[in-house]
Formats: sequence, structure tokens, C-alpha cells
Amino acid sequence: MWSRRPPPRARSGPARVPNDAVTVAYVHPNEITQSWHQSLLNLIAWDLGSEGHVARGGWLAIRCYGADGIAGARDKAVKQFLAEKDADWLLWIDTDMGFAPDTVDKLMAVADPVDRPVVGGLCFAQKQHDPDGMGGWTTSMVPTIYDWVTLESGEQGFLSRTEYPVNTLLKCAGTGSACILIHRSVLEKMVQDYGFCYQRVMNPTRNQLIGEDLSFCMRAGALGFPVFVHTGIRTTHFKPSWLSERDFWHQVDAVPAKERTAVLVPAMRFKNAERFMASLRASTGLATVYAIAAPGEDEAEAAWREAGAEVLMTSQGTTFATRMNAGYSLTTEPWVFVTGDDVTFRAGWLDHAQAVAGDRFHVVGTNDLSNPRVTSGEHATHMLIRRSYIDETGASWDGPKNVCHEGYRHWYVDDEMVLASKQRNVWAMALGSVVEHHHPLFGKADNDEVYELGQSFSAQDRKLFEERAAEHAC
Repeated sequence: MWSRRPPPRARSGPARVPNDAVTVAYVHPNEITQSWHQSLLNLIAWDLGSEGHVARGGWLAIRCYGADGIAGARDKAVKQFLAEKDADWLLWIDTDMGFAPDTVDKLMAVADPVDRPVVGGLCFAQKQHDPDGMGGWTTSMVPTIYDWVTLESGEQGFLSRTEYPVNTLLKCAGTGSACILIHRSVLEKMVQDYGFCYQRVMNPTRNQLIGEDLSFCMRAGALGFPVFVHTGIRTTHFKPSWLSERDFWHQVDAVPAKERTAVLVPAMRFKNAERFMASLRASTGLATVYAIAAPGEDEAEAAWREAGAEVLMTSQGTTFATRMNAGYSLTTEPWVFVTGDDVTFRAGWLDHAQAVAGDRFHVVGTNDLSNPRVTSGEHATHMLIRRSYIDETGASWDGPKNVCHEGYRHWYVDDEMVLASKQRNVWAMALGSVVEHHHPLFGKADNDEVYELGQSFSAQDRKLFEERAAEHAC
């Protein structure tokens, strides 16, 4: 088996003396970003007053154009590096990156020709998810720290880690080439065995090409060269994105909530209790969960108690509406939050909702991330309601001290509360208040008997709502 000890340079002439020089390489079309230009100038100034890695290694600028594309340009740079440069290390730093002046010194401090011959900095990629309905895409950031995974379906591929420890050297299956330091022995062996380094590999289980950077990492792994990322060597990555209202609300730091809230949830299922309670506890310390159970629901009652909820018993009925009314009558908190059990709470949900409410609004919708009526701010399936509003006016059209109209079996309870609050000019939407709805309609849960029961009365509930809306139309 081939040893990972660096082989001699494959060219004629005297043997090359190992060194710690670093050649900076980059591929470009015809332009670069200001952040990269400024960062490179600062890096060179730092290097001249420090270890001189780059001063001794120089740089390679390769134009990327035509049929060769970026993979061909990178391979051209590698070929030129091995033929013309004496440096032991090659640093890729893409022209849309920003980086600190001491980046090379930090990478060299943790790299090793044998044990850590490939070390990347902490970089982020832009992942596109779904069309945004306006010609663009919803996007999110992911760290370029990848593992090779096999899914239950049998598909294989690189998967980005969702989290990472800060200031830590991590071994991984792959990383990008936006900021990566590579020992020349890796490149020499790869060229020797494959003839190239960056030509894209086909993933047969997904019938798609893997990116040139991760294709390089696959070859490195196959040859026994480990890949690392140091999360303390930070960069920025200039990427275009379609900025939307959702992105704005996700970055807003809401004023912290101050008033306690009674979270009312029907104890109709037991399977969601633990997930519901865990996310609620992690999101706020100002909410108390009251699970409303009916006689005979012993298994669900026990599950909610064990998960940490206070269980309230009611004999008023078993529908969502009757349980919400019972929960309101048996609690005292200044705010009431009505919800089903198939949700998870995101950090800051109560802060955003109470901040939007202020002194003026009494019914505040939360963002379920799924229903188009909700994500557009027109509707809410789970909402925060001021208790004094229920006491004095009522959240439905039934008058004071009523949260929900009890004629509904399940559906359209929310429609009446939202429409009533809009008619009274006390409705507001808090898109930054995220209470995600895990419902079969959105592919986030499996159907069950509780969903089926609600769906079986949907036409009846809709007819009732339309009749009541016509009766109470302003």
C-alpha cells in the first residue's frame, strides 16, 4: 500500500528541500470582489511582517472560462503549481471570499504534511430550497463541513453538518475549496493516480455530478489523505440571495416578553406531548402549558403530565373549541395561546408575538411556516390572545368570556377568531413568531385518527362559518 509520506517532486533536477512556503491560487472569470481584494492585500502585508509563507510561495491566477469550467481551471492551476512552484503548500482562496490577514499563519499552525495534509477554514455556502413564487428561491446558510452519509432510501452523498463546535479542528469527509490549504504530496499522488484532481465525480445513487471541490475530497479520502476544517479560521462568502420579509423577521431581535402566557392545548394525542413540551421549555420561561383532557383519555392525560404539562379536566365536550373555552375559564395568565399539539416552538416566538401586540392589538397570529395564508400574514392557525379582550369582548362572535364558538367540530374555529379580530381592528400578525405546524397537509406528519376526525367535519364546519360570517358581516 502506498505510504502517505510525501514523495519526492516528480521532475528532473536536484531533490527539492521541504519548506513551509505557501502558494496562493485562485481562479477567476474577469472580475473579483472588493472583500477578496482587500483581504488579499491585508494578508500579503501581514505575511511580509510575519512568517513570509506567501512571500516565498507566490501566487497563481488562473482565468476560468470556456468549456473547461472551474474544474478545468483548478486542474490547470495544480499542473502549473507542481511544474513551476517549489512551495510545499497550495492555498485555494476563492475570489468571492473575505478572510483575516493571518489566515495563512493560522492554517499552517494546524496543518501537517502527513497527519493533516488538507485543512480548510470555516466557510459557508448558500443552499437553495424552494421557489419563492417571485422568480427566486428561498435560501439558507450551511457550513461547508460535510459527511458522507447513506440514507434509509439507499441514496448516498455529502451532507452538511447542521452544527459544529467553535474554534475546533474537525475531521470530516469533505469541504469546499473556497479556503483550503493542501500539501503538494496530495496533489502529486492524485495526479499520478487519476491524471487530474478536480474533474467532477458522478454520484450514481442520485444520478448527478458532485461539485469539483467535494470530488477532490472524495479522491483525497480514497488515497488515504484525511480532510479537516478548523472552525476558528473564519471567512465570509459573498453570495447573492433573494431577500424577503421572512429573512427580515428571522434577523429581528424582538423586545423580550414580559407577561405570562397560558398555552392551551387539547390532550387528544399522547405521541406529541414530549416534543411539544421540550420545544416550549427551550423557547421561553414565561409560558405554562395546560393540556385539556376529557374523561376517558387516560393515556393522553398521563403522557402530558409526564412531559411536564399541567392537565386540566373538562366535561364540557371533546372538541377543540370546548377544550379551549374550558382552558380559558380555568386559567388566569394575562395572555392565552391557543394551539394544537402538532407544533414546535422556535426561540423568541413569545417575544415577537408580545412585541407586535404592544398595547393596541389583542389577537396576534404566529407563523406556522407552512400554510400560505399564514406565511402571507393574512391568517393564523395558532394565536396569542389577550385575556382582557376575551373577558370584555370575546375572541369569537359569541360575546364576552368566549374564546371559540362551540358549534365547530374542529376546522374554521381559527377563521372566526381571526375575522372577528380584524373586524374589531385588534388583529396583528407576528411573522417573526415561529410556531411550526407539523401537519399532514404540508407533508410534515402522518395522518391519524385525530386528523381524520377533523377532516370528516370540514364541509360542515365551513358551511357553519360562512353562515356566521354573513350574519356578523360589518
